Amino acid sequence: MLLLQKPSEIISNSKLKNINPQKAKKILIIFYAFLFMAILYHLIFARRIIPGVRVAGVRVGGMEFSQAKKTLEKNLDGIDGDLKMIFEDKEFLIRKEDIGLSYDWENSVVSAFEVGRSGNFFVDTKDKFIGLFGSLNIPASYDFDADSLGMKLSIIKSEINIEPLQSGIELMDGELEIIKPYSGQKVTDEKLYEKVIYSFDNMDFSEKEIPVRVIEPEIFEKDMEMFTSVVEDIISENLTLNFDKKEWVLGSEEILNLIGFKKDGKRVSIVLDEFSFDNLSDEIGIEINEFPRGQVVSTNGNKVTEFRIVGEGKELDVEKFKKDITDSIFNDRKPVSLTLNQVTDANDKDKYGIVELLGEGTSHFKGSIPSRIHNLTLAAENTSGVLVPPGAIYSMNDSVGPIDYLHGFQSAYIIKGGRTVLGEGGGVCQTSTTLFRAVLNSGLPILARYPHAYRVGYYEQDMPVGFDAAVFQPSWDFKFKNDTNAYVLVQTSANLEENSLTFSLYGTSDGRTVEISDPVITGQIPPPAPLYEDDPELPKGVVRQVDYPAWGTTSSFTRTVKMGDKVLFTDTYTSKYQPWRAIYKVGTKEE
Repeated sequence: MLLLQKPSEIISNSKLKNINPQKAKKILIIFYAFLFMAILYHLIFARRIIPGVRVAGVRVGGMEFSQAKKTLEKNLDGIDGDLKMIFEDKEFLIRKEDIGLSYDWENSVVSAFEVGRSGNFFVDTKDKFIGLFGSLNIPASYDFDADSLGMKLSIIKSEINIEPLQSGIELMDGELEIIKPYSGQKVTDEKLYEKVIYSFDNMDFSEKEIPVRVIEPEIFEKDMEMFTSVVEDIISENLTLNFDKKEWVLGSEEILNLIGFKKDGKRVSIVLDEFSFDNLSDEIGIEINEFPRGQVVSTNGNKVTEFRIVGEGKELDVEKFKKDITDSIFNDRKPVSLTLNQVTDANDKDKYGIVELLGEGTSHFKGSIPSRIHNLTLAAENTSGVLVPPGAIYSMNDSVGPIDYLHGFQSAYIIKGGRTVLGEGGGVCQTSTTLFRAVLNSGLPILARYPHAYRVGYYEQDMPVGFDAAVFQPSWDFKFKNDTNAYVLVQTSANLEENSLTFSLYGTSDGRTVEISDPVITGQIPPPAPLYEDDPELPKGVVRQVDYPAWGTTSSFTRTVKMGDKVLFTDTYTSKYQPWRAIYKVGTKEE
C-alpha cells in the first residue's frame, strides 16, 4: 500500500523518479500533509457539522447534534417572531401565533449535517472547501398555516391596493362634469410573499418594506370631451323596466351609473358598465326570482333516502336583460320588459345535492290562541320547500309573502307601538324564531336577525332566553346565506298535538361543526308597576288583563363554526329585552 512504502520507494516506483529528488520530496511531503489533514478533518467532523455551516444565519459549524439544536433554540428565545411589514404610514404585524409559525430545530440540524455529505464527491468537496474559508447558510426548517398567512397578506393588499380612477362623466348639482383621473397602486404579490418567506427562512424579523407598484389610468380627461353631449342626451329621459305588475323607473343618476367607457388601443368607446349592471340585475333578481321547491319524502337517520321536486324555479334572464337595456340606453330608448327563465329540472334531482340533514330547530307554542296557531303554521307552509341555490340569500319575508288578510292571515297578538295588541299575522315570529334556531345549528351565515322588544314566554318553553328572531314587514327580516356548494332545502313540519314547530335544513354537508355557548344573562330589571286604564266599553267593576309582565334583561351567546380544527367564523348574538308591565282594562260603563 502507498502509505506503508518508504518515500524513496514511492519516488523510484512512480513518475516522480524523473523529477529532481529534492523537488520530489517536497511534493510528497505536501501530498502527505494534505492526506493527513483530510484524514484528520474527517475524524474530527465525523460526528459534527462541517465548518462554516449556518442555519438561518446562526453558526452551527463544528457542533455536535445536541449542541447545534440548543444553539438554535437559544437564538430564537431572543426573537419575538413577529414580522412587521410597512408601507408609507401603514404598518402590518404578522404574529407567529396568528399563522401558527413554529420552527423545527431537529430537522434544521439534520439539514445542517447533510451539508458536505450528499454523496456527490464534487459538490461535497466544494462545500467543505467553502466552509473552511467562508460560510454556507441554509434556511431553517419550520411550518405555518398557509391559509392564515394568505389571509394576513390579503388584508395587507386590501389596505394598500388602490384601483386607478379612469376619467369619466358624473352629475354634480344637475350638471355633467368630467372626472379627473388619478393613479392607483398595487402590492406586488410574488415579491411580498418572497420577503415573508425570506424572513422565516433566515429568522430575520426586522421591518420589511412592502413592494408596491404604481398603476396609471388608461382613460384621461381629453378622452371624455367628445362624449359629454352624447351622455347628456342619453340621461335626458327616464328609463322604465317592468315585470308583471312591478315597475322600476331609472332617472338620470341611475342611467349615468350604467354608462361606462372602454379603451381599446387608442380608441375610447361608450359602453354599458358591467359592474353597475351586475348590481342592478342582482337587486332586481332578488325581487322577482322564484326559488324552486322541493320535498324530502323519506330519511334514514340524517340521510335523505327520497327527494323530489314539487315546484319549478325561475330566474331573471340576465343575458336578454343586458341586451335590451343596452339597446334602450344607447339606441331606441324603449321600456325594457324583464323575463324569467325556468331553472328547475324535475328529472334531475341529483343536481340539487339534497342528501342529508344539515341542522334542525324546534319551538313550542303551548297556550297560543287558535288564530296565532293558524298564522304560524300558514307562514311555515309558505316557506316550506324553498330550495336556496349555492351563494344565494334566503329572506323570510320574501318566502312567507305578504302577511295580511288577503293572503289568509288572521288577527292575533303582536308587539306594536310599545304595546301587545291584536294585529294581522300575530304568531309569524314563531316561524322566524324556529328557522333562526335551525340555521344556527346548521352553521350557515346569518345576515339579518332582530330580537323581540321584550321576552316572549313561547320562546322560553324549550330554550333559554335569547334564541328568538322577530320579523315585521317590510323592515325587519330574517336572512341567511347558503355558503355551501349545493342547494339548501328549507322544510317545515308542525305537530299540533305537541304544540311544536320544526324547521329542517337539508343539503350536502361540507364537514363543518357548530358549537353554541350557553347564554350569558346580565342586567335583569323587574317589570314596572302595572298600568290600569279606564275602558268605557267594559261594565263598571270588570277588570281585564290585556298585557303581561316580563323582566328586562340582556342575553348574549356565541356560535363558533369549525371545519376540523379550523375556525370558519364566530358570531355573537346579543338581545336586549326591555322590562314589560302588566296592563289592565278597568270597566267604567254604567249599566
